[in-house]
Amino acid sequence: MKQPFCAPAEALRRVLDAAAALPRPAVENVGLDEACGRIAAAPLCARMDQPPFDRSPLDGYALHSADTAGAGEMTPKALPVVMKLYAGDAPTAELPAGCAARIMTGAPLPAGADCVLMQEQTDGGEETVRIYAELSHNANVVFRGEDIAAGALVAEAGTVLTPAHLGVLAGQGYAEVPVYKPLTIGVLATGSELLAPGELWTPGKIYDANGIQNAARLRQLGFAVRRRHCSDDPARIAAELEELLTGCDAVITSGGVSVGQKDYLPVVLEMLGTRSIFAGVAQKPGSPMLAAEVEGKLVFCLSGNPFAAAATLEQYAVPALLRAAGRQEEACILPRTRRTLTTGFSKPSKGNRYLRARASGGTVAIPGEGNTEAHSSGSLSAMIGCNSLVELPAGSGPVEPGEEVEVLSFVY
Repeated sequence: MKQPFCAPAEALRRVLDAAAALPRPAVENVGLDEACGRIAAAPLCARMDQPPFDRSPLDGYALHSADTAGAGEMTPKALPVVMKLYAGDAPTAELPAGCAARIMTGAPLPAGADCVLMQEQTDGGEETVRIYAELSHNANVVFRGEDIAAGALVAEAGTVLTPAHLGVLAGQGYAEVPVYKPLTIGVLATGSELLAPGELWTPGKIYDANGIQNAARLRQLGFAVRRRHCSDDPARIAAELEELLTGCDAVITSGGVSVGQKDYLPVVLEMLGTRSIFAGVAQKPGSPMLAAEVEGKLVFCLSGNPFAAAATLEQYAVPALLRAAGRQEEACILPRTRRTLTTGFSKPSKGNRYLRARASGGTVAIPGEGNTEAHSSGSLSAMIGCNSLVELPAGSGPVEPGEEVEVLSFVY
């Protein structure tokens, strides 16, 4: 007897657990110039205090704060300038009391100095400077370790490295970092009706949009991709799947998962001896989706309808593949927010329904201005510009502009 379809939350939990149980990808060291968007394979910590010395945040004069007492516009104080310091200099002597050091932005404070007076509050003197303001102890000083202290964690293992991470690591003297090698994902579109883009169109045929779209999304997330398409023939599908599984870390198929006479993917998975993770998910679109594992590799079989394939790719395949790639789990799951609709949807939802949407700020727009045809599983163009899914729970009625809804934002 066929098992009931899996609830969406349970389906996600199952694929994340399956992905987490797989061996971590191989590790390689890459230079910082190539590390943006890669996943840290080990904790990365600060090697030194940053800044590594007390420094000036502005152009001016390093002083003893006691020497500024009583200074003002009408009561200037004159001090001899005994040294000049630029960024990159290392002070060789202590600043004597009653003296000033000309100092530029980023330069280290000489020993003895405990404040910096900005140039605009002086006469800019080079040998003797007149100061027009009184300063407190530690005024205008950037202290050693103020940005980050030696030993502090910069990025945990499993973190996607951003330009900000790399800037901090560069400031710590890192030349390269350990990262996971990108996974290679096989993308197989099935269907005797499919033509490769660029082939001559003939009646009854359509071009393979699913394969292109799914592959592009995976590349956008940093995966390497091998893409194929094949006809509705169980032996051919099995051969293509076996070949992709040999050279790839996971495979995503589209088409052939429903109950039609040529929907062969369930049979093919059985032929290949896969272990089912779930067979069907209780939602619209994409309910026939299958997830399985074979020899330590994940296989996701998506609907042939473009939006059904795109929605379930985002909801289940992408989080699991990112987890398998080494990301921390919380960075794999689509973030949930409550947002206000600016457009509505006119149909009730008997079961869990997911609508493509464009989220911005605190609002979310469903394309098509309520036109349910725009949300057909076969509709491609309505997906352009969409960055999220609106979740309508089972039993929901039509939704109107101004209502709050649950929004799942795509992961990047």
